[in-house]
Amino acid sequence: MLPFTLKTFTDSGCCTHLIGCRATHQALLVDPKLGKRASYLDTANKFGLTIVAVLDTHTHADHLSDSLAFLDAGTELLMSAKTTCKRAHRALHDGDEVRVGELSFRVLAVPGHTPDSIALAGHGLVFTGDSLLVGALARADFRGSDPKQLFESVRTKLLTLPDDTVVLPGHGYRDLLFSTIGHEKRHNPDLQHANGASFLRMLGAKAGDGNTPDVELTLQLNVAAKPALPSTPTAAIACCAPSTKLAVGPRPIEKHCEELAALQPLIAHDRCWIDVRDPHEYREAHIPGALSYPLSELGFHLEELRRAGPAVLQCRSGVRSMTAAKTLRYLGVLDEPINLIGGILRWQELGLPTER
Repeated sequence: MLPFTLKTFTDSGCCTHLIGCRATHQALLVDPKLGKRASYLDTANKFGLTIVAVLDTHTHADHLSDSLAFLDAGTELLMSAKTTCKRAHRALHDGDEVRVGELSFRVLAVPGHTPDSIALAGHGLVFTGDSLLVGALARADFRGSDPKQLFESVRTKLLTLPDDTVVLPGHGYRDLLFSTIGHEKRHNPDLQHANGASFLRMLGAKAGDGNTPDVELTLQLNVAAKPALPSTPTAAIACCAPSTKLAVGPRPIEKHCEELAALQPLIAHDRCWIDVRDPHEYREAHIPGALSYPLSELGFHLEELRRAGPAVLQCRSGVRSMTAAKTLRYLGVLDEPINLIGGILRWQELGLPTER
């Protein structure tokens, strides 16, 4: 069993990660987004976790951080020592240790996207913020950005981690949730350049080009000590979307419950039937023979899934399982995953068997 519980929240391309120590039930929330606090707290409660600290991997330009609400509730804020944010925080330097219960993570300074960008590595994973994304590096055309420095930061700090390290970025595009250091080394187009200068020439952008009025306002609010935040945040600005276009292949195969129901016993024998919902959902009801592999923790079971062979992927309604299918195919773990349309909701509507 993993020593931690992990949950990734996605919203308008932004990723927030909740990681909790199984032994002490203390948790860290990475890159919380304004307007989602109720969801974070509800999930933490369902996992039996208490959020004791929040971490902003950098000063965000595309969405408003929810760090202020957590600070007001007495939760510690962690940020880079190089941040200009005026909120009370513990300043982190390169090489510092961050402890969450019995979990221990190492701070890695990875400037380039922003001067205050950091990553957090430990227990076979790395929270990369916006520095290393799945299949790309982040944009680096904001005031204070340095594309050459970004390339070298990722190359010297992140790519030196073990190849099987699970990459959990601050943004997810193309419906790809996570990756591994080894896969990004071999397949990330932005990392195939000989050096930072070559990467800079490819971008053809200057620092400051990306500072639109919306970006300026977001930055102003995210560094202020006590800003007047909107009650209803606007959608995230897609300012951190990578410029590189990554080929992800055709959409995975999809099958309706009606197609698979009669064949389910045979499929369960010939294929691994994987339920990617959260553990509490699986406990309430699941399809007979389905194995529980929560979506957020799939990256730590890649070899098991590779050995298991062909698979049917299923969740509540078919959305999370499609993300799982796309991500596992991108990583070369599954060749032809089948996504169950409608998930267990449709399965139950049809009166098909489930078990607890």
